[in-house]
Amino acid sequence: MFSQFLRHKRYVPAGNWVRYFIGITAALLLLSVSAIGVADYDTALKQVAPGSMPLLLDDSGLQDLQKSVERSAVALKLIDGEQQFSLCGRVYSAQRLQKSLATFLRGIETYTNEADFQRFLFDNFDVCQAQGSDGAGQILVTGYYEPFRDGSLIRKSPFVYPLYQVPPDLVVSSGIQDSNGVGRMENGRVVPYWTRAEIENGDLLQGLEIVYLADPVDVFILHVQGSGKIRLPDGSVRKVHYAASNGRGYQSIGRLLVDRGAMTLEEVTMPKIVSYLHDHPDELQEILHHNDRYIFFSLSPVLGETENEGPAGSLGQPLTAGRSLAVDSECFPVPMVGYLETELPVFANDGAQTDWKSLHRFVVNQDTGAAIRGPGRADFFLGGDEYAARAAGVMKQPGALYFLLLKEEKM
Repeated sequence: MFSQFLRHKRYVPAGNWVRYFIGITAALLLLSVSAIGVADYDTALKQVAPGSMPLLLDDSGLQDLQKSVERSAVALKLIDGEQQFSLCGRVYSAQRLQKSLATFLRGIETYTNEADFQRFLFDNFDVCQAQGSDGAGQILVTGYYEPFRDGSLIRKSPFVYPLYQVPPDLVVSSGIQDSNGVGRMENGRVVPYWTRAEIENGDLLQGLEIVYLADPVDVFILHVQGSGKIRLPDGSVRKVHYAASNGRGYQSIGRLLVDRGAMTLEEVTMPKIVSYLHDHPDELQEILHHNDRYIFFSLSPVLGETENEGPAGSLGQPLTAGRSLAVDSECFPVPMVGYLETELPVFANDGAQTDWKSLHRFVVNQDTGAAIRGPGRADFFLGGDEYAARAAGVMKQPGALYFLLLKEEKM
């Protein structure tokens, strides 16, 4: 949908639209898997035969699910009700999809018994499976989280590494196809925006700092996660949110380290990458500059009632830990109720991973990510606590993803 917007805009200052681009995910640090080409997102979903249905039993209870679905419903109502989408072999108007969410919510409110709720779902909804990168239904599931770091609003040691607000020369133009329509003006024409290396080596954003951190690796992690909480020296907490990017393509530093022989494919996790960066400070800048993509942020006021809410996703709604999912909006272009099957890591008290446990629960697609491409990728929002940080660092598990769409006869 946003690509349609771009085609009708020739030159737009970035600040008018960038808040819709919230949600760069943790998978940016990991290796991206190749995705099948999807010219028509209708091919991303296939209806499941009755004999192959998932159980649709939730391992986490439904207490937080209702609020998550309600937030998706709010976002869906902003779409023209007559707009149509090809999903799972059928055409759905936005109005019909709104009714689909409303029916699901009615089921949550009506049926407190899990078996009764399951029967309600099978009676009222078609279940469609994401076809995966190979067309066989298996997807790769990673995790992302909201970091919590110490920082300062002024540059004072050890807080000397900045996050920047959206630069005033960042523009959107349909004339920059290879940079997602993002660039800057030069000699009367729009050119690609500066790379990460150019920005940092040339100190090109001086005066646009919004907060400072004590570790350049933490800065990069926030670029990857897209949002976070910053504890200031006076004890107050502010949130930073993804506001825009420089439009440059992402280059995986995990892939770079594998190609250099620094680690194997199986070893590529966020903790492993962070450890390597800290252990090799002489290589740090070169490795980070391998990724041309750069993220700009907005800074919230001092947190109050919203302190415990998750960051806003690409729908503009707060994400819910253990419920919200980032997917490719080209394949799954509208908010729907999903059902995810995968695994979560188990950790001992000392932080060492000891096992994996199965996860099967209802989810909502409320976010996107630069590395989440095709019907075979999903990024699971884990929250902002210590477990979330650990789990997001190691998750790259196989899984299955389904979406529930109201049956035609129930419309």
